[in-house]
Amino acid sequence: MAQSSLRPQERIAVKPGTERAEFVLKDSGQPFFVKGFNYIRLRGDHATFDADTETTKAHYDPDKAEAMFSTLSKAGYNTVRVFVIGRSEANPGIAGNYDTTKALYEPYADNFIDFLQRATRHGMRVFPTFGDGGLPNNAYYCERGIRDKGHNKNVLVLTKEGIDARVELITSLLSYIKKKEPALLPTLLGLQCQNEAYLHAKAWPFSEKAGTFKAANGKTYDLSKTAERQALMDEGYRHYHKCIAEAVKQIDPETLVAEGVFVPAAVGKDYKKHAGVWPGKTRDERYPPMLTAIGTGALDFLDVHFYHHTPNPNHVPRRFRHDLGSTGFFAPEMAEIRKTTPVIMGEFGAFD
Repeated sequence: MAQSSLRPQERIAVKPGTERAEFVLKDSGQPFFVKGFNYIRLRGDHATFDADTETTKAHYDPDKAEAMFSTLSKAGYNTVRVFVIGRSEANPGIAGNYDTTKALYEPYADNFIDFLQRATRHGMRVFPTFGDGGLPNNAYYCERGIRDKGHNKNVLVLTKEGIDARVELITSLLSYIKKKEPALLPTLLGLQCQNEAYLHAKAWPFSEKAGTFKAANGKTYDLSKTAERQALMDEGYRHYHKCIAEAVKQIDPETLVAEGVFVPAAVGKDYKKHAGVWPGKTRDERYPPMLTAIGTGALDFLDVHFYHHTPNPNHVPRRFRHDLGSTGFFAPEMAEIRKTTPVIMGEFGAFD
């Protein structure tokens, strides 16, 4: 792919503040307010950039992407959030051809670069999220056996093998962009580790109620104790984010790294009652990390998602405050975190 003659956009940086941090344009210091939309296919996997493979046809439509950027930029928006994903056989995405693709399917990455080029020409930013915190569905990743024996997604956050695989996935795309067209790097608002982070109480190691577990951070946790189980989750996520952020910034020191979470209240969690990631405590076994737990780590900014379920519109403000509060957003420690770490709402909506 030949490099274009696009003029790079001004870098986005984080500026700490006495009350809260903010995004700014790095050279001018002007505030940058994130305003935009999620650009996805509503078919279950949110894939956007699929290229032809040996068994599937491409789904990426550059003309529709161009029209979208034109519409949003004219309307005063500045950011588009997209999914980088490869979990489906019908839409392999970044996984490419099952038997032959390695860490990155280059035709897919070329479509992503085309998308970044169009965004750059319209003065828009792109915020990619690396799917659901999994690995691409191809032999390169699947044959490692990382998720064997019921280990599920937890292993990708809590073990060295899992973290290494996730780091390789995320950095392979960033390295490809830098190699092919480094002028596009400033178009990225940042890289999001996953769409909505969570660990699963019924999956290993949290399925164990006794014994010890040595995590990727080198610490050993007693699985019979609530406080240590919760520490395993919180400290495990901070170590996971540290590994990703360090790897990303070795490639491009100015690329921001974020994480996305849904509110714990959405899955019946109140961490005053449900600490320790114990199985069987609520109907939904997913445990999203608190903003107060991951906000003290290596992340540059945080992204929280809210969907209201109340039939009465008058109850939405109260429900919003309740659900956002379940993340620790209104806690005193969060006030300190927000002085250095911006918080955005990457998804919101209703089921009406």
